[in-house]
Amino acid sequence: MNKKVENMTDRSDGSFFRGHLAPQKSEPDIRDLFSFELQRLAGLSTRIAALSIRPKYGITAREWRALAVLKYLGEVPLQELAKHSGLLKSQMSRTVSSMIERGYILKTANPEDGRSILLKLSPEGLDLSQAILADAFERNENMLSTLSHAERQILIELLQRVGRNSAHYFHDLKTRASQEDLRELDEE
Repeated sequence: MNKKVENMTDRSDGSFFRGHLAPQKSEPDIRDLFSFELQRLAGLSTRIAALSIRPKYGITAREWRALAVLKYLGEVPLQELAKHSGLLKSQMSRTVSSMIERGYILKTANPEDGRSILLKLSPEGLDLSQAILADAFERNENMLSTLSHAERQILIELLQRVGRNSAHYFHDLKTRASQEDLRELDEE
């Protein structure tokens, strides 16, 4: 790790996420939270994708995410697609309906559950997904351009580790949550 990154990670005064060096510890606020900075970065990344994808391909960033996730999952029920995409089932349902109408996603009856359908990419959806994926790698390159290859690998590894730990934490919280809280969570 380079000296600049080392110094940034040593801030115990809460100033790392605020982007400045505070001479003395001030009252903590939302800017001191990893989750706040992560949400801000995720929002910025989505806006960058939207400005890159819609003008060129005529679909939204959320629609592309559905295509890209279906590409690696294959044929799956809506709930599985929503889970892997990080979206609520209701959000994914609206997204998929639009993509089915435009011929990018195909639906078939689920032989294991007559009440649900299976989704998969059409040949057109696969072609579109692959074209946008190439652009996505370029967007990622621009977003990470200030990091060395080693720093990028470390960042990805750390995010994956935090993601796994967060998934375990979420599972633990769900096991203790009331049914009402779980229903509300599904509706948010």
